[in-house]
Amino acid sequence: MILPGGTGLSRPRPSLFLLLLPLLAAACSHAPVAVSPPANARPGDAAKVSVRVAFRESPVPGARVRLLRSIGGEEAASGVADREGVARIDAAPGRYFLETAWRADGEYSRPVAAGDRYAWFGGNPVFVDKAGGPRELFVGLEEFEDPPATVGEAPGGTGVAGRVVSGGAPVEQAVVFAYHRTETAFRDLGFAASAPTGPDGSFVLDLPPGNYHLVVRKRASGGVAGPMRKGDLFGYYPANPVAVRAGTFARVSIPATPLKLRNAPSYSAGYRAAAYIEGRILGPDGAPKAGVYAALYDNPDLLNRPVLLSDVTGPDGRYRLPVPVPGTWFLGARSGYGGSPAPGDFYGRYEGNAEHSVTVREGDRLSGVDISVDEVW
Repeated sequence: MILPGGTGLSRPRPSLFLLLLPLLAAACSHAPVAVSPPANARPGDAAKVSVRVAFRESPVPGARVRLLRSIGGEEAASGVADREGVARIDAAPGRYFLETAWRADGEYSRPVAAGDRYAWFGGNPVFVDKAGGPRELFVGLEEFEDPPATVGEAPGGTGVAGRVVSGGAPVEQAVVFAYHRTETAFRDLGFAASAPTGPDGSFVLDLPPGNYHLVVRKRASGGVAGPMRKGDLFGYYPANPVAVRAGTFARVSIPATPLKLRNAPSYSAGYRAAAYIEGRILGPDGAPKAGVYAALYDNPDLLNRPVLLSDVTGPDGRYRLPVPVPGTWFLGARSGYGGSPAPGDFYGRYEGNAEHSVTVREGDRLSGVDISVDEVW
């Protein structure tokens, strides 16, 4: 199947403001955007997903593992960890969000409480394919604690205040992010971010009234943006979303888990993909562009961390991009990743249609998908 390529015609360089307009406009909408499910998925296509659950390196028999269709959304499949802490789940091909929990009383219908254990998989989203699903996944649970009674919030203010903990100890230099929207799967910097936590793990985040999803990150590199890596700390507040009321601070305790994998867009020759997209990346003059990536996104913003990247292009500008599951994806190209393009970066979107989208089926090899990039200024 051949898709129309880029024209290679020169056009005005995109300004950073214009590139950010779609993201700013999307912030006004809470409608979820997700990869379309594969049209040819059938019950018989179910693959086995294995999830190993641990608490401080020990197996957690009885832990509940769920695959959600969207963040905070409907459950697609679930399983219970055996005596070795492994849950084996049958799931149809698609894109899911993995969460795990353990409660001593086995009661999951009540609100989360101190002593419960929880983890949001730091490598979300998870892609399940017909070839047998992803490799075994590891999730480390953290114990939920009661929030501190006070953490120094200003009287009469509005927002969220609390503490970040990991392994039962406070976490210093972590940053708490508040999100209005979830369709970007927390790959952007969100609506607001706190200052780094203090020695006691405490933070205060001023926010207007509303509902927010809280996520915490601590990178070993000390940075705020960019991909998470093995050994970094990631946490998702188990009682998300948090309701912030005028004139008060919602108090929370957020557990953070060390990542056991490199949570970054990547590609290697051994990646098992459902389909591939191939083509060239062209510069402003229409010539092949070296030193850039093709980028696969699961949302139409095409500005934050992509799901997968191709290898960096060589002098011929050619790329080969794996697609983890069939469906409709959004396609771009850029000279870096981990945030919005900065001045001096090269950036572009697939121009084969107004949505910058490509729809693939199981086993497709789409060729001739050219993308033109321009320097951001």
